[in-house]
Amino acid sequence: MVNYYDILEVHQEVSVEEIKRSFRTLIKKYHPDIHSRNKLWAESKTKIIIQAYKTLSDSVTREQYDKQYKHLFQTRKKSSFSKKETTLDSDIQARIRVIFFDLLEGHSNSAIDNYERLLQDFDAIDFFSYLNHRDYIDCKFLLAEAYEKLKRYDVAIELYEFILERGKGSTNRRHLLHEIKERIRNIYCRNLARTAPPEKALGYYEKVLKLNLYKNENAFIYKKMAECFLKMEEYENALKHLNIALSLKPNLQGANKLKTKLKLHITDFAI
Repeated sequence: MVNYYDILEVHQEVSVEEIKRSFRTLIKKYHPDIHSRNKLWAESKTKIIIQAYKTLSDSVTREQYDKQYKHLFQTRKKSSFSKKETTLDSDIQARIRVIFFDLLEGHSNSAIDNYERLLQDFDAIDFFSYLNHRDYIDCKFLLAEAYEKLKRYDVAIELYEFILERGKGSTNRRHLLHEIKERIRNIYCRNLARTAPPEKALGYYEKVLKLNLYKNENAFIYKKMAECFLKMEEYENALKHLNIALSLKPNLQGANKLKTKLKLHITDFAI
């Protein structure tokens, strides 16, 4: 259970007026419009601030929340004397919450350090099952984003692709799934394929094609694959992929330059 008093940075005996003042300050501080480079993080942050405010600014919901929180605190206190497995679960959940809030606060390095320590301690556990579904997805996304910023693309891709797989067939949060596709595409095309040998770059481009992007984007990918085959001196394959690219986008930029190069190597060149 989230501590809404901590979210609003106030103590438990605070007045409604103080809650309102803190809410206004925090909403301005974390508003997505002033965090354009990290908009999803800001959206997640403001959503939980708004939820905390709605709960604590109303006397009825605040009283209900306080009772639930007090009951949970007492239950956890009693459970410290129960079975070892229960204590272990509570420890994992608490550590996952710390990771999640570090990510929401933008403390990426701390979150990753704690996450990797958790991996060492409990290798076979799906830690994120200790969160509700929405927090589960947000936490995975923010963690992937943190790894991407540190240029640890292999881990970022694994986390992004996991979220994408979980979201297949879902109509919820389409904007998030679309953004994840774009991030996967950018990592493969801009960060990995550019510096990879053509044989390996082809593998990255094939993975991008599986994302089912728009025609124009796929046309660009097929052109890049044609360039790879040209470097590998597989001219027929290069021509084949260039033809596919042009069938998707006839006025594709850079295609004429590629045609000129292929004409030097293919007799009876036709496209």
